[in-house]
Amino acid sequence: MTGCGCRSRGVPRVLGRLAARSGATCGCRQRAWSGSLQLHMAGFGWIQGMGRLPKGMKCCWKPQILPSWLRSWGGDEDIIITIELERSGHRFYDLDPLAETTFAQLFATNGARCAAPRRAALGAAACSRFGAGADLSGVSDMIGNKFCEHPEAKDARALFCRYPPRFYAHAGICRQYAQFCPFEELKSETNPSHIDLAVVNVDAEMFYALEECGAFKSEFWIFKVFVHWCPHCQQLMPLLYRLALRLRQAKVAFLRFGAVNCATEHALCSEQGWLGHPLLVAKYLGPDQAVHGAIEHWIDVVKDAQLRQMLPRYALPGEFPVLKLLLEHLPTNLVPTVAWADLFEAPPGPSGACPNVTALHPEHPTSMEDFVGNGWHDVERNFTVRRRMTDALIMLRHIFQEWIAPVGDDGNVEAFSYRQLIDIEAWVALLIRNLPEAFAIQSFLRELHRALMIRVRAAQTKEGSSLCANEWKSLTSNLLASINDVGQKHFAFPSACASDTCRMWSLLHILASEGLRKERMGLESRPAQPHAMLSALRGFIDHFFKCHYCRRHFLRQYEEGSYGRQLAEESYEELVLYLWRFHTAVSTRVSALHSCVDSDRRWPPSSLCPSCWQPSDQSALWEVLSEAKAKTKEGQPTLRALEMSAMPNEAEILKFLESSFSEQMELQT
Repeated sequence: MTGCGCRSRGVPRVLGRLAARSGATCGCRQRAWSGSLQLHMAGFGWIQGMGRLPKGMKCCWKPQILPSWLRSWGGDEDIIITIELERSGHRFYDLDPLAETTFAQLFATNGARCAAPRRAALGAAACSRFGAGADLSGVSDMIGNKFCEHPEAKDARALFCRYPPRFYAHAGICRQYAQFCPFEELKSETNPSHIDLAVVNVDAEMFYALEECGAFKSEFWIFKVFVHWCPHCQQLMPLLYRLALRLRQAKVAFLRFGAVNCATEHALCSEQGWLGHPLLVAKYLGPDQAVHGAIEHWIDVVKDAQLRQMLPRYALPGEFPVLKLLLEHLPTNLVPTVAWADLFEAPPGPSGACPNVTALHPEHPTSMEDFVGNGWHDVERNFTVRRRMTDALIMLRHIFQEWIAPVGDDGNVEAFSYRQLIDIEAWVALLIRNLPEAFAIQSFLRELHRALMIRVRAAQTKEGSSLCANEWKSLTSNLLASINDVGQKHFAFPSACASDTCRMWSLLHILASEGLRKERMGLESRPAQPHAMLSALRGFIDHFFKCHYCRRHFLRQYEEGSYGRQLAEESYEELVLYLWRFHTAVSTRVSALHSCVDSDRRWPPSSLCPSCWQPSDQSALWEVLSEAKAKTKEGQPTLRALEMSAMPNEAEILKFLESSFSEQMELQT
């Protein structure tokens, strides 16, 4: 070997460029390490047997003679070998924080070249259509139809793609969820303009026209930023629409409501930094200081330090009670209190967001009395692994097409930050290792990963590098085309999910189950280590998960180590169970939040897996139900999941999860 180098890098790998020569050895010195070392070369898998280092040994790896097959393959060409260091089973990157900061600053400086195309100035004709007081009914309807042409606006999701909401004309969803039934003000309204323009559908052209034509100088607009498959967006939809219609009926012209569907308006949402759903965005550029004061108070009260870092200044979480904090500080001559106050007085008992348990079980009425899990629909019985994989593939398309976009954490929404690049690389590496072969997109993922690693390596040179949003679209074009092709050929099955949150869980369960299968079978294509999967998952959710509530909740529970995270970092069996515990905790917490006392969202239902649950008087101590217990409102009846005492048989749960999310295990059972 003519040359050797090892240098620490702020990436999930420490890269050394080794010149392969016959019989050569190489070593590099570092500070004390206790851990194992593995070498990896693209296309050849893990080179095992490098040994575990004695504690306190001051060398990151012993000199090793390269295997003969590697020497003969390499010849005189450079071979890039990846070195992964672990300490006590955990990744450890020996990188000076100052060096990483330098890389990030240089990456951000280079990213300044990623300028967005300049928008052409609007003419007088556009302002006559979109200026303050203009009749927006025709254009709002046209934009709403565009929202609903999105390929994922199908089945139940088609009811949530635009305003006025389509679900008010759908008797089926009304029977299942009371909140989606027509309310009295809507049933008695005879003015089409009030109905159609209570909430205006807004696309990029209209938004910029409202801005440039001065509408925000005379009107205060609140934009709901959403996607139609987001369950939290769906929950907010009828509440916001009723408030907006009430104000329109009360002849409130100053406060207007708009809705931006980011499923079709990605460019606008990216440019504005609206990267979580749902959001409420305030836009007012007029002279009334009382209105500005109310907006500033709203921001100060609602946004903590984390939210200030995550969201643009005038973007807030899309929670209905948050609107009350704004309305009660707006001048009453502009927005009379009597027009809205009673809408924020929640009636006692279950909310309209609770499912009608009877409607969930049209084919198996006895399942209404399931000891565990009566809040899941009968169609659960028909879900095959391939249907769940269909949802995971749809989720992958959404991730690469819409979710992964510059967050603007370094002030630039046209370029990714250094930290985002590192987390994208780790996420793609996880997919390469843990996606089942049936997805048939691994070669395109590897192509993308190679391109990302070129950026990573360049980022740690004195010249640095960058990754623009438009370059990311180019890098992922082949992968997205492959996902569409594979979906049409091999996954033409009905979706089992109505939301991306559900699809994301399906993807995570599949990645963990496939990791467990590969680990057990000792396959040559080894999965990512459990701790590496969790690390990649945390980085991805931190930067790119679009459900604002879900992201905050996940990160809090992850950092607290809830539901057995430490065990999950060491074992794939525990990782599969950890994700199931987390998922169950989320489902039961949401039920408690809406006071859905009759609907038990523990999964799997006892009718599907009788051996998965055992009666127990210790269920109140089960950590997974702790949040649901804490969210149960004082004076409300006990949540069914807390009342019907049962503890999981996790050995049986594990078998059920494997058969539900791994095709090979499904065939064996």
